[in-house]
Amino acid sequence: LKSSLETPEELEDIAPQESDLFPVGTAYPMGQDLIGYTWREGRSCIMQHESYIASFRRGRQICQQADLPLPTWYFALPIQDPDQALGTQGKKRQPRALGVVVLYQTTQMPGFHLKQRQEAPVFSERMALYLQNHALRRARRRTSASMQRLQQITASFPATVNLADLMEQAYQFVTEVLTVSSMLVTLFDRDSGKIYDVFAIRDGKRVEGLPAQALAPQERPVWWRITQQEKRSLLFNPTQLETGDYDELLQGIWGDQRKTESFLLLPLKMFTRVLGSLCLTCTYPHAFSHEEVQVLETMVQIMTVSMENARLYERSRLMLRKARQREESLAAMNSALQAVSAVLNLGEMLDNFVKVVANLVQAEMCVFFQLSADKAELVAQALYAPKSKGKVDEILLFQSDDKEKHAELIEMIHLPFKGSLLERLVNEGSFFYLDAPMVDELAQVSSEGGMIFLRETHIQKMIMIPVQYQTELVGILAIHTPRQNRVFRPEEIGILLAICSQTASAMRNGQLFEQINEANAELQHMNKLKDEFIVTASHELRTPLSAISGYASLLKRQSARATPEQVLRFATRIMASTQQLSALVANMTDAANMDALGKKLDVNISAVQVWAAAQVAVSMVSINIEQKVSMEIPADLWVQCDPTLLRQVIINLLDNAAKYSPPDGAIKFIARATTLAEVPLPEELIDHASLIEQGGDLPVVLVSVHDEGEGIQPEEQQRIFEKFVRATRSLTTPVRGSGLGLYICRRYMEAMGGKLWLEQSIPGEGSVFSFYLPRSSPPPETGDEQYEPEPDIS
Repeated sequence: LKSSLETPEELEDIAPQESDLFPVGTAYPMGQDLIGYTWREGRSCIMQHESYIASFRRGRQICQQADLPLPTWYFALPIQDPDQALGTQGKKRQPRALGVVVLYQTTQMPGFHLKQRQEAPVFSERMALYLQNHALRRARRRTSASMQRLQQITASFPATVNLADLMEQAYQFVTEVLTVSSMLVTLFDRDSGKIYDVFAIRDGKRVEGLPAQALAPQERPVWWRITQQEKRSLLFNPTQLETGDYDELLQGIWGDQRKTESFLLLPLKMFTRVLGSLCLTCTYPHAFSHEEVQVLETMVQIMTVSMENARLYERSRLMLRKARQREESLAAMNSALQAVSAVLNLGEMLDNFVKVVANLVQAEMCVFFQLSADKAELVAQALYAPKSKGKVDEILLFQSDDKEKHAELIEMIHLPFKGSLLERLVNEGSFFYLDAPMVDELAQVSSEGGMIFLRETHIQKMIMIPVQYQTELVGILAIHTPRQNRVFRPEEIGILLAICSQTASAMRNGQLFEQINEANAELQHMNKLKDEFIVTASHELRTPLSAISGYASLLKRQSARATPEQVLRFATRIMASTQQLSALVANMTDAANMDALGKKLDVNISAVQVWAAAQVAVSMVSINIEQKVSMEIPADLWVQCDPTLLRQVIINLLDNAAKYSPPDGAIKFIARATTLAEVPLPEELIDHASLIEQGGDLPVVLVSVHDEGEGIQPEEQQRIFEKFVRATRSLTTPVRGSGLGLYICRRYMEAMGGKLWLEQSIPGEGSVFSFYLPRSSPPPETGDEQYEPEPDIS
């Protein structure tokens, strides 16, 4: 310590001198050597060198450097803590020693003189004050650093809401406050009721890859009792534990801490709730002082508040994101519903339906299957696969840019419903998934198109949503992404169910709209037919009435001079016109009765010989026709029918053939035996259910009437069997008719278990009308020889 008039007192660092007396770095326990003795006694001590040797160095030689003489006297005095706190009785406590100062002299003076003995305690006190100030400065710096670190932890929210960053800051703070070897942070999630280890330091190294598996409170009973029930901190020395009561806390992902010397557990407490715990260990005993624990508790409190704020912030952010997603979903659903409801055409509506659904849930394929009328199978009506354009065409070996043909291709995909697993799954819930084994099972019982679709689109998991109108199943919406095992979120399923429900209503509205349009078109068509019929009927009625009136007037005026031949000719014309008028009225009456009675016509079925019925019909029409009629009818052909209705059908067909054939033309009437499966029926007249029920080998008689007329245009070939419909060219010809003949004939055939159709019509060459009836055996009382056919009848 030096001072001068110019500069205040200051300490001067002096390099330590090597000496065997008191080597630098030597530790002295209390009571050992002169330094330990002075520390224990707490008072100054002066002694000669010989006394020092005798008391503390007996038997040991002192090796002093040659240039340093041996001391003659020693003066040791303690550096005592300047704070003298009073005890409870008002007495001073024994001062705490901060160090020991040893003064010695090498001269032969008799001890230390008075001034030295007086100044030495003063310098000792000044050294004590310096050491105290130095300790206070260090404590202040540590406190400032701790407060700054606490401020950083406090300010970490909302600058960061990352739990890992918060844990890392807490660990850095702990290492600055005290020495730790390991650290473990455990949290309790009260929403799930599970315990998680979220941050661990083992022997100064970060433990990576913490297990995501949570533990139930029953699996951590000690931790649960200390933190959640007792809600207290815990401090002990693991090596001094005689039992393994706390082994659960000392082991785990942060290693085995049972050999450490200090363990501290601090609960992460937020008011009365405990969010988790902070556990620290150290290899030194008594590593956590009361003051340090208080600082850690402050840090833990700040960390707990930050964690709770981060949790609340994350929850708010999650709720906001969900609200935004819900808003976006509602907007998307509203847009989808508008796209579906904007049109009334069912085809366009279903195309929009599968498209908006696929885009809404980001699926690669969306198909709508409509339940067939007999509820036996599901038929694909619309398919949307934006990322695999043309894939369905490739799968079904068909390539076409024609939209209509593409729609026909999609409708080739049929899935069984009645009695299949689809029917069972539809009855079990509002939606279901088809996995790969279920798809294979369904493909085995599907049609060719359905089987190819199921197996070639690589279905891993496909969601199926029934589309129902009220309680009636309309169809099923199928959504999937090839080669992906996707499970839809509840929010997506809710949106899909809502869209399917609204689409079912829109489909119902579209169907009603189509029915209304069809009914309106039918009404307009019937109104047009009514007008045409009135014109035709008035003309058809006027023609025979005019003939009757004209010939009757001639008879009246020329009755006196008319010859018998003229009277016979006039009477024949009047009779022909009367028959024409009677046939017209009969046809109108029959058509009206058919409308009133539907298909339930009054028929008397019996065995009828085809040749005999044709013979009678030809004889009845031969009076009014000029064409030659040839018949090719085996005598053994018998059918089950009403003889009157069969004769009427043959008469109508022959009459039509004669009307539209030239006078020198030929009419052929051909009948042959065959089976129902070999009858060349048009596709629209084939009744597959009846064919299966009756069998394709059912014996029938096929009858054909060939004429040499002008033929019928292709666009009119289906309409000629409707009421009041006549071919367009027949309206401009002198051929008369009501447009009811073919309609009546078809209804008669259907009532007798047969079919009537236009088999062939070539413009300019003629037409072929055919019908079939069930074949029958001849009655017992008649034989096959009853009627012998003639080759030709003119």
